Amino acid sequence: MLFRVAGFLLPDPFRVPAYIIGLAVGFATVWAWLYFCSAYSGRRYHRNTSLRRVSGAIFLAVIAVKATNPIHGAYFTATEVSTPFVHLAVEHNVLHWTATGLSYVLAAVGLFMIFQLFFESGYDTRPLSVLSALIGLPVVLDIVAQFTPLLINIIYAPVGVAVFAVGVLFVFERRFLAVQRASLGDDLSIYLDERGRIRDYSAAIREVLPELDGATGDRLSETVPAVVAALETDDQILEREQSGEQRYYFVSTSTTMLGESGAQILLLSDVTQTERQRRQLADRETELNEQNELYRGVIDASFGVVFRIDKQGRFTFASPSVEGFLGYSPTELEGQSISVTLPNESTTERAWEEIEPIRNGERNVVRDFPLERKAGTTVFTDVRGVPIYEASVPTAERTTEDIVGIQLMVRDATNRREREGLISVINRVLRHNMRNKMGIITGYAEMLENRLSGDDAKKASQIKDTADLLFDLTESAQQLEEFRDLSPDLEPVDITPMLEDTVSELQMQYPEASVTVNAPDTVVADTHDRLKTALWEVLENAAEHGGDPPVIEIDVTDTETGVTIAVRDTGPGLPEIEQEVLESSRETPLVHGEGLGLWLVHWIVTSLDGELETTVADAGTTVTIRLPKPS
Repeated sequence: MLFRVAGFLLPDPFRVPAYIIGLAVGFATVWAWLYFCSAYSGRRYHRNTSLRRVSGAIFLAVIAVKATNPIHGAYFTATEVSTPFVHLAVEHNVLHWTATGLSYVLAAVGLFMIFQLFFESGYDTRPLSVLSALIGLPVVLDIVAQFTPLLINIIYAPVGVAVFAVGVLFVFERRFLAVQRASLGDDLSIYLDERGRIRDYSAAIREVLPELDGATGDRLSETVPAVVAALETDDQILEREQSGEQRYYFVSTSTTMLGESGAQILLLSDVTQTERQRRQLADRETELNEQNELYRGVIDASFGVVFRIDKQGRFTFASPSVEGFLGYSPTELEGQSISVTLPNESTTERAWEEIEPIRNGERNVVRDFPLERKAGTTVFTDVRGVPIYEASVPTAERTTEDIVGIQLMVRDATNRREREGLISVINRVLRHNMRNKMGIITGYAEMLENRLSGDDAKKASQIKDTADLLFDLTESAQQLEEFRDLSPDLEPVDITPMLEDTVSELQMQYPEASVTVNAPDTVVADTHDRLKTALWEVLENAAEHGGDPPVIEIDVTDTETGVTIAVRDTGPGLPEIEQEVLESSRETPLVHGEGLGLWLVHWIVTSLDGELETTVADAGTTVTIRLPKPS
């Protein structure tokens, strides 16, 4: 515009060159306008290489025509006139009007992009629409100048562009920016000035923050304090209730400069789905941590130390309690071979022998296994080992190929070994002394029984029987000590021959007893040879207390779920005290069994994963032993 004014006012020979330069600059503003409209409305025409090349070719062609006008005169002719003042009068020719038409068509395309953006934004864009319409107003002046000498015949379009630019930069800059943000999809936005006051906001955000309605000019911290509070948190999440459900928004900020003004933009991004998933994962993690803590508590209560080793025998985990137990910190052991905690090569060989079943998918329990402390001393332990499988493989589909490691749960066996050792010593001493003393008592009692007669002979006989009973107690105590391992290896055993042998021994010792056996030819249970001791104790008890003469019936039942052995006698019935001992294995100061035989029965049967049941009726007592079937 300035160059065109200069073309009218400057003296020759500067008038025409200045005017041509003004024409070139004015035509260039059309392309700058198109570039701005495309970028502002979010389109990509300004980045299209083909369009840019075509536009550049058209621009250069038109500029070439304008620049060579002094040669061909086809664009305009200029003469000096004195009305209404002395100036250079320009007569535009066909090429000028062609270029002018093209300019206004391109300007109209830009206006279309702007107005479409305004329409889609959801904003009150009437002030901006009026401002944009000013670009087209100078066209009226151009037309009037063709028919009246009151207006100088120049191109007035740059005046509209200047008004638009001034209005955008100084009057409606924030609204102009807000329209673009809202239209391009960032429609949940608030625009603040430098003092934190609300200058504008998108229409869509009113559904999330209805407090913004009519709050223009107010401070955001007073209008919507929840947004400011969200910005001060680590996750910057705003929680709002909409239509009866909780929704979550991520609040972010940015600063945009438009002219010399600064606008702080708050953007709300709907992250409801992501935040719900994150919170579900956080809740799940909390639940897992609680379960892990519970698991750790159970392990700590049951075992002193927990180790995990890989298939090559290297430690991959050690619980913190290992430091107080062996003297190593968990980090010292991680990556080390298990041999670092084993006292010698023979123990290492034994360790691998015990590990082998676990690598084949079985559990294993080892008692009295020696470990070496960091200080060099040896501690004996009870160890339970289980395989660890790849977590992604379903339980039903796991094979030994899916084993990735072994978990070892270790308990200090020192106190148990000392206690059992003491009991064993006391048991042997008492048993030895009692046998010797009972042997002397029995010998003298037999001598007195042979020499005396009448009541005195009966008393001597009672002494002998009592001594025999005490002797039997020592035998039961010895068997209890032998069977103190409560976890023998079970295997399929045909119990029919075992039962027949036991009945034969009973009939030899108690020939007056009547024994009937109802059993299949073959009955296989998952048990151990020590079952024979339990059968003998039950049958002997029935023979001694099963009536006069004793009548004993034995029924063996073989089902899919297990094997049942029922022993019935016709005696007066097992005393209630003895029933409690047999079924609970507990003895209190008020409950004392007459012997250890029934304790032995309970101990053996329960150690064989079996069950005991006692039924007392007028016709006698029934003791039922239930045993598992081989899997």
